[in-house]
Order: sequence, then C-alpha cells, then structure tokens
Amino acid sequence: MISNTFRIHLEKSLTNANLLEGSILSINPVSGGSVNQAYEIKSFKKSFFLKVNQQNAFPKMFDKEVLGLNLLRQSSSIAVPKELFKGNFEQQAFLVLEFIKPSEPSKKYWEKFGEGLAELHRNSALNFGLGYDNYNGSLNQVNDYKSDWDSFFIENRLMEQQRQARDKGRLDKEFSDLLELLYPKLNSFFPKESPALLHGDLWSGNYLTKEGMPSFMDPAVYYGHREVDIAMTLLFGGFDKKMYEAYHANFPLEKGWEKRVDILNLYPLMVHVNLFGASYAQRVKSILKYYS
Repeated sequence: MISNTFRIHLEKSLTNANLLEGSILSINPVSGGSVNQAYEIKSFKKSFFLKVNQQNAFPKMFDKEVLGLNLLRQSSSIAVPKELFKGNFEQQAFLVLEFIKPSEPSKKYWEKFGEGLAELHRNSALNFGLGYDNYNGSLNQVNDYKSDWDSFFIENRLMEQQRQARDKGRLDKEFSDLLELLYPKLNSFFPKESPALLHGDLWSGNYLTKEGMPSFMDPAVYYGHREVDIAMTLLFGGFDKKMYEAYHANFPLEKGWEKRVDILNLYPLMVHVNLFGASYAQRVKSILKYYS
C-alpha cells in the first residue's frame, strides 16, 4: 500500500512537474502484472498510472522501461504510454505514466495493429542485441551484440535461461540433455534476415486500447528476428487474424514461419519456468522432444 508520506511526496512531485492541478483524490490498486505494484492515481481532472517496486530489487528497471518505451515511440505508429515522472522514495522505486483509459477497439483496430507492428519491425540495426541489458518480467535480459541471429538466440536467450533454471534447481538431466541436442540444429533453422526492432514481450497482457487504437506497454525491446514477436502473439492467444493479415500484407514473413513458432517460444516458456516454477517445464520438454 502507498503510505501517507509517499502520497504527499507524489503530490508535490507531480505538482512541481506541472502535471497536477489541485490534489490527489485517491490512489487505488489496479492489475499491473506480477513484478510491480500498480495503482491509478486520481485527481480532479485526470488520472495517472503508478508502478512501484523495491528500490534495490530490480536495479534501473524503470529507467530501462522508459528507454524501451521511447524507442518504440520513435519507431512505430502504435502508441505507448508517456513517461511523466520517476524517482525513489522510502526505499521504493516508482514510475508515473500516462493513464490509458480503456476504450472499445475501432473497426480498423487489428489492421492498424498489424501495420504498426510491421512498421516497427522495419527498424533495423547492424547487429542483433541492444546497447544495454534490460528486463523480461523480473529477469535480467541479456542483450550482448551478436552478428547472427542463431548465436544470439542460442547464447543470449536459451543458454542464459538454461543457466538460470539450473541455478534454481528447475532443470533436470533430461531437460538439459534435450537442450544440448537442440543447439546444433539451430545453426541453419532460421531464415537470414536483418535485425528488427522488437517489442520483445508481445503477449495479450502487454497491449491496451487507447481511443480505439492499439497501444504498447511493458516492452522488453532489442533488435532480433522479427518472427519472435509474431511467435509470442501466438503463445497465449488474444490477437485477431486480421492483425496477421495486415502484417503479412505490409511485411510478408518468410515461408515456413509457422514451423518456427514453437522453437522461438522456448524463450518465453523458459522465462516462465524461471519466474513461476517447473510447471512450465513439461511444455518446454514437449517442444524439445519434437525437434530432437
């Protein structure tokens, strides 16, 4: 819960930043994921979205989130929440964002989503990765630059999650052996494409509807293979077929992309193993056994 002294601090900070007229009327918890506490700050004229976590638990998490949001804002027509204020108080780190009031999707919602995602993916870089590590959920996401996607995916994504799962005791011998059998097979598995700017964690919980149009949130950005975002949209569902049709019309995927979805989704599934426990391990094993 937000203490009274924290509330006073927020009110002063928002007022000094010329974001608040009058006083804060209420701060109420809202759904905001498993990592941060999330709240709606209500004032007389508008609302703000507040995210809070322990200051030293996830170093620079909100700084990196803002960098990711800014990168998305510069690179696609899909909206992202605006950063309004961030800081530290009472051993807590906090981030205040624009509050996006839920609205009904417009008739062109999914077409615009597909077009905007294709637009995002046309942003490229010399190498796969990013100039800094960031977060996927509460896990550090390693973004060391690699010149080819195969090396990046194997070393920075699968091997890194394998290491974390082993350290947490969530990786049995069968799990480990299956991963080791997979790695050599991935050297020619993916079509050669230039690095694409990715949202990085594009599941149905990480988009909103702003004034009838799609809006991204909670990115885990880096330059990777664009099929990563497409695969992630299929992992838990929640995306209309019109989105895929619009994407293909603007930036067609290489043939056989459907056969690569499960391999790419090994990364988010292994993230879930490390975040939420071994209950996700069986799904990972099933994919590994299919490709072994």
